[in-house]
Amino acid sequence: MNSILLRLFIKPKQAIDLTNTEWTHVLTHGRNQNMLGRLYAKLKSAGLSEQLPQNVITHMTNCEKTEQRQRINIDRELKEISNALSEKHVSGVVLKGAAYSLLELRCADGRIFNDIDVLVAHSDLRKAEIGLMTKSWFHTKENDYDKRYFREWMHEIPPMVHKVRHTTIDLHHNILPLTNRQHFSSDLLKREKTQYDGLYVLTPVDRFIHSAVHLFTESEFPHAIRDLTDLILLFEDVEASLESTSTTAEQVILLRSDELNLNNYIQLAIYFVLFHKEKDKSSSIKALLCKSAVTRLLTLPSYQIVFDQDCAVPTKVSHKLALLWLMIRSHLIKMPLRILIPHLVRKFIFNTKKRFSDEEKQHLQ
Repeated sequence: MNSILLRLFIKPKQAIDLTNTEWTHVLTHGRNQNMLGRLYAKLKSAGLSEQLPQNVITHMTNCEKTEQRQRINIDRELKEISNALSEKHVSGVVLKGAAYSLLELRCADGRIFNDIDVLVAHSDLRKAEIGLMTKSWFHTKENDYDKRYFREWMHEIPPMVHKVRHTTIDLHHNILPLTNRQHFSSDLLKREKTQYDGLYVLTPVDRFIHSAVHLFTESEFPHAIRDLTDLILLFEDVEASLESTSTTAEQVILLRSDELNLNNYIQLAIYFVLFHKEKDKSSSIKALLCKSAVTRLLTLPSYQIVFDQDCAVPTKVSHKLALLWLMIRSHLIKMPLRILIPHLVRKFIFNTKKRFSDEEKQHLQ
């Protein structure tokens, strides 16, 4: 395991032996990966926070304060969202960071997030959108093609930003793009009530599955280490919910992923969770993954390289090649070629025109 951030997360006692150079590395890349607050929570729970260098404590407590303010703000935002949806007789499911904070999961400790993700039924999408607009959330400027891209092909509509507080809502109607062959009705996801009228959260197993699908279909990985540690903590939540049974978390999750036809994503997620938690238990999952030559030779090694790097911006050739393959893979599973190729051509032309336009403006100035 080459990632210092992951090593500290898995074995926090190693913090005692870090050099000043290594601490600089942790602070720099931990901030970029949104991991500083989470690491501080881990180190505090291990009773090590008082043994850290003073400058490290300063940086980490600042992240902790940011996360604590975020918890206060998220309560206000969820009340507003609840009111907006209830007035339109729409129910929503709070996802990812906002859900972790709402449930006060360990996954929320020190975790900073930028957007509030909410899932509604596809049939309720327009009503939910109008309801949020009445509470001052509006779409940022978008062209006609972007509107079509989001509304015809994707699993979410363009972000909505509050005109005063600038909080952003990502309104979803699915967890996979409509053009992904494995997409399914969001009604199949299991949910639980919250204290907010009309707002729900996913059950522990489906929380893990959603987070795994999100990570293992992505084309970019600015917070790969944080997202992997999300999965480790969510996996442990599933384990805790099964303490009184003889069933293992991996068995329950794999059974559920089979029901939803998501095995290819979930097997990858469980492999990397077990690889970093209990390496000896990951071999059986790896055997399943390696039945596919593409997974064995390209996908699995590429993710391993990405999760080994604390630096989100690639400097090594191997890291660049890994990210290139995972970007190609993401596009291939997101869209069929008949849609993907015209989309990429159009995107290339648009970006080229924009670059020349920006350069011309700079020249005139």
